[in-house]
Amino acid sequence: MRKRTILVVEDNPLNRSMLREVLEEDYTIIEAADGLEGLELLEQHYTDIALILLDIYMPRCDGFEFLRQKAKESKYDTVPVVVATAGGSKVELTCLELGANDFVLKPYDFDIIVNRVNNLIRLRESAMIVNRLTWDADTGLYNKEFFYRAMEDKLLMSAENDYDVVIAEVDNYASLLDRHGEELWKAFIKSFTVQVNGLIPDCIAGGRINSHVLGFLVPSTGRDWEKALALDKEALTLSNANVVFGVVERVDHDMAPRKSCSLAMSAASTIKDRYGVHVALFDDELHKQQMLEQIIRESMETALGELQFSVFYQPKHNVHTGHIGGAEALVRWFHPTVGFISPGLFIPIFERSGFITKLDLYVWEEACREVTRCKELGLPCVPISVNASRLDFDLPDLPTRLAELADKYGVDHSHLHVELTETAYSDNPQKVIDTLGELKALGFNTELDDFGSGYSSLVSLNTLPLDVMKLDMSMVRKATELNDFRIVESTINLAQVLDLETVVEGVETAEEAKRVTEIGCDFIQGYYYSRPLKRDEFEEYLRNDHMSASKGEDKA
Repeated sequence: MRKRTILVVEDNPLNRSMLREVLEEDYTIIEAADGLEGLELLEQHYTDIALILLDIYMPRCDGFEFLRQKAKESKYDTVPVVVATAGGSKVELTCLELGANDFVLKPYDFDIIVNRVNNLIRLRESAMIVNRLTWDADTGLYNKEFFYRAMEDKLLMSAENDYDVVIAEVDNYASLLDRHGEELWKAFIKSFTVQVNGLIPDCIAGGRINSHVLGFLVPSTGRDWEKALALDKEALTLSNANVVFGVVERVDHDMAPRKSCSLAMSAASTIKDRYGVHVALFDDELHKQQMLEQIIRESMETALGELQFSVFYQPKHNVHTGHIGGAEALVRWFHPTVGFISPGLFIPIFERSGFITKLDLYVWEEACREVTRCKELGLPCVPISVNASRLDFDLPDLPTRLAELADKYGVDHSHLHVELTETAYSDNPQKVIDTLGELKALGFNTELDDFGSGYSSLVSLNTLPLDVMKLDMSMVRKATELNDFRIVESTINLAQVLDLETVVEGVETAEEAKRVTEIGCDFIQGYYYSRPLKRDEFEEYLRNDHMSASKGEDKA
């Protein structure tokens, strides 16, 4: 074990020799003959020095001056000083005022010196351990656990007062750290803490909850947090930092501090992608949303086992025949206690958890069942497309599994289309290209969904093995709004050049249907023809369409 170091500052060589003799068994001793030499050695070794033994009366620089110079440098504050003196109480008082920690009398009693040195070093090291456990070195705030403890103590002792919890989060922490390195990040978080503290001068307790999140407990005064937390980004050492604040006003005194901070962080998370918005308050609506998200996470496996998910089918109208030419399988969740849960809410949660792959395979199997059921009922068998999540393409055997499900129900592979979004393609282009190639080789058709909503559209059209391009409804909405369908027409022309069939989705009016038909799309999907239908409704739709086709009627 490495020995601790003691600096002996003493002008008498004999005294230095005797001190070395009694201490060097347990410590490494470095010596200085006067205060100037002692200050030089302190500067060189202060990170290693556990204690200084300091004489008072010395030439060139005495002990008083040594203490004055040491006090000017905060980096020396953790190094204790034991003063050796034959003076009286006045000398001791002066030394204490200058920062001395203890005294030994001359002539030396070496047993007393050894014990005082040992005790003071143990005390210092214990204090340093407590300090490290209590305070964050980079910000000067409490560390996480002590911050929660300070919050809890304040809330328990002041039940009659209201308090707010403020969370300050640097959203792009990882990229800042990668780009600028650890040292610049430490400088940034220090300046950031100083500025935030300046915005809430009445802060009662502050803590560093993790590397990029700070928490504060402040009196609740009904302040305008949007104005109060107006951060001067130019004053930060990293001006490209993206900072968001979350606030819980009048926090529940009985709520665990960890939970209060979590709620504030949830509020902050809602504005991370909203330009110009930097403060979010936690409110009842956000609380309800959180509770619903928790229910979703906790019940998704049970929901699949209990068949709470239903597959609806939205017809695709073939503009060339005037009749149904396919359908898209869309999943809906009817929870036994919550009721209907929007796909826009549960699908992102399923994607984050990875559960989406199970749900997609369930929808695929339901689509296979429906094709078989239509065949048994003597209804037209139209192709059904099923959405594939980006996570589905991480499954090593996706084409095989889909083929096995289709074969299990005796479904011709051409009656099943795989839909993917541009997001799925951009995450892992080569993997998607390879998987789609395997699916096409097995006889499945492939569709690119939501074309026009992303950034890789033209690249994906040129590289993906596709059969169908679906134009995103936003293109139709914008064209209708501007009364200018040139972009939609150009996109359809591009698809025709690439020998792709086109589906325009989101068509809701007769005028929109007329316009996209005139400019040459192949299929129309949207509420103008039909909303998504339950299985029985879809089969009735097929039956009626078949009857009208038999009579030579055109549903257009």
